[in-house]
Amino acid sequence: MKNNWFHKLLVSYLPAFVIICLSMLLMSYLSLMEMSKKSTEQAHTALVQNVNKLIDQRLESVNSLMNYEIKNNVAINNFYDDAFNSDRYYTDVQAAVAVKKLLNDNPFIESIYLFRVPDQMVLSPSRLVNLDQFDDKGYIGATLNSRTAYSWKPRTVKTSVEANGNADIAERRVVSLAKNTNLKNYSFMIVNVNINQVSELLYSMIDKDTTFIHLIDPEGKVIVSTDPSQQYNSSPSGGKIIASAKSAYTGWLVSSGSKVGGIVAFVSSLFYLWMVLSFMIMLAGLIWIIYVSRRNYRPIKTIMERISVLPGSKETETKRSNADIDEFQYIETTIDSLMQESSSLQEKYKETSLFRKKHILLSMLGLEQGNGITKWEEELKLLGLRWTKHGAVAVIVEIDQYSRFIKEYKNDHHLLKFVLSNVAREVAESKGFSVWSEWIDQSRMVILYFLAGNEGEENALKDNCELLRDWVAQNLDFTITIGIGPLAQHIEQIQSSFRKAAVIVGYKSSLGINQVIMAAQVINRPKGELFKQLQCIRSTSQLFRAGDSQWELHFQEMYEDLKLQLYAYDDLTSLMQVLISHLQKELSELPEELYAIWRDEAYQNLIKELEQNETLDEIFAAFKAIMQNSLLKMNEIRENKTSHQMVMNIKQYITDNFQNPDLSLTHLNEAFGLNAKYLSRLFRESFGVKFLEYVTSYRIEKAQQLLVETDKTIQDIGQEVGYEQSLTFIRVFKKQTGETPGQYRKMKMNK
Repeated sequence: MKNNWFHKLLVSYLPAFVIICLSMLLMSYLSLMEMSKKSTEQAHTALVQNVNKLIDQRLESVNSLMNYEIKNNVAINNFYDDAFNSDRYYTDVQAAVAVKKLLNDNPFIESIYLFRVPDQMVLSPSRLVNLDQFDDKGYIGATLNSRTAYSWKPRTVKTSVEANGNADIAERRVVSLAKNTNLKNYSFMIVNVNINQVSELLYSMIDKDTTFIHLIDPEGKVIVSTDPSQQYNSSPSGGKIIASAKSAYTGWLVSSGSKVGGIVAFVSSLFYLWMVLSFMIMLAGLIWIIYVSRRNYRPIKTIMERISVLPGSKETETKRSNADIDEFQYIETTIDSLMQESSSLQEKYKETSLFRKKHILLSMLGLEQGNGITKWEEELKLLGLRWTKHGAVAVIVEIDQYSRFIKEYKNDHHLLKFVLSNVAREVAESKGFSVWSEWIDQSRMVILYFLAGNEGEENALKDNCELLRDWVAQNLDFTITIGIGPLAQHIEQIQSSFRKAAVIVGYKSSLGINQVIMAAQVINRPKGELFKQLQCIRSTSQLFRAGDSQWELHFQEMYEDLKLQLYAYDDLTSLMQVLISHLQKELSELPEELYAIWRDEAYQNLIKELEQNETLDEIFAAFKAIMQNSLLKMNEIRENKTSHQMVMNIKQYITDNFQNPDLSLTHLNEAFGLNAKYLSRLFRESFGVKFLEYVTSYRIEKAQQLLVETDKTIQDIGQEVGYEQSLTFIRVFKKQTGETPGQYRKMKMNK
């Protein structure tokens, strides 16, 4: 659709926009020019002040030099002194030499000559002549007859020059200053500074292409100018003077101006006129905008009139009037309201559909209360699914090591779950299955596979699950375990299929993660009985407390026994929590420095590993590493004690003499020569267990070994491990293991 209205608006407003923009540019340009003009004036003011100051400094330095030489130069003073009239030749020569030296030392001075009134003689660096024969006798005469104070005076000096036998008159412009040297006869010294020196000084301070400077005497005549068109000793003409400054020392006026003129100067001179014209143009543009806006407002008004007849527009119109909302916002609000209402209805329908779909599935699985089997079948038809006589299979997909998954993908886990559910559906549909999937909790997703009765379909279902598991393992950074429930031929059996799939996937702790588990794998494995592992837990805990490395054998025995049986994750975690509790109880009896290692490090690490790991192999490997590290630290502390060797000797003595029925603290007192109470305390501090408990535990452990490895009678085994009475042996054995020696032998033989 063509933007006719847009083009119409554009063409309507564009001329006014261009006119106003040009006016703004003109005003900006004029403002910049005015600012530039003021900056130029300031710059020229500073320039003339600096030039004036510099010229005054140069001339004042010459004046100071003359004063100094008149006062201090002996040769010059002798020239004027009447006392040397008898030997004038010598004093005149000395004075000429002094004048020449002054010229050589001061390049700014062009010429110096001395005038002696009594004999009317004039001395220059090169000659001594009578006033009548001197070229500049006119200026000397005027100076001699002057009744005003001497000051710097610009003038033209004429000099006779002989060339090729002809006498020519050369002129040069100078500024001269006369100073009295002898007040008795009014003799004086005259210094001339060439105008070219002053001119070079001026040229060095300006850009001669854009700026000029006039140096004007008190009579208004040009002394020197950087403008070649200006005539010496005439009034300045042409060029606009921007700034002037008068010297308090010489009385001369320094004026400067700009050579740039033409149209720029003309525009600048009419600044206010141009500004008024710009404002008038802007006003014309605003009037045009108002006119065009009123003309273009008509379609908007028509739209508003049509909106006002819509249902609910009366209330909207009232709000618009009260809130003073502009028409475009009013139109936009009305359209947005209609669109939001439509979008809200669509979202509500979508959310209701998704919620309804999930509710139906959860009610079918028995996780929520439903409306009955007949209602389920109707709802499935609405969802595009059909329950056939061939039934369906419930499959549970569980993310392995979910705590690590959440930790690693804290912000992206919802996205990954969405990807997983889509991949599961696409993989199933690519193999011809009709499926329905939903997440039933944070880590598990259920998939219903509706079977079509094709040959080998159940095997194809397992292959499809293997394909899904393999895709996740290869393309994502986590793995899944899939549990496949039995076939549900009727819709009411789907709850049973789901529950069995949940039980099956729970056995991944024993069967391993990242695999597909079938019901047959669970049925063919014996179920574990937790109470059978309690003896290994007790033995492991007691030996670990005593610092005996034999604990690892009992721990390994428990692991190998668990590998042969099938345990759900909850059962396995319960068993390992029992082990942690036994260790906590046993190690709490150790000295504080040993118990602190368990309490502050090992205990927390065991709990953490139990929460993070899911399989039997992972849990036992983590537990073994933590316990080995803790025991190593405990043994280091024990070995650093001075009594450690004594305790080790006692422990070895018990190992060698455990068969002795009389083995007791009193017996050890006689063997080692130590007090019985001291031995008991030392033994308890080292191993966290009483002496009698340690001996009993060691004897029962040896008895268990003999019961399994030999055919000796229970009475013989009891006597061999230090119990003379068989009843005492049986009672102690059952107390330690929970079984009689006969029951223990029978259980081990049946494995």
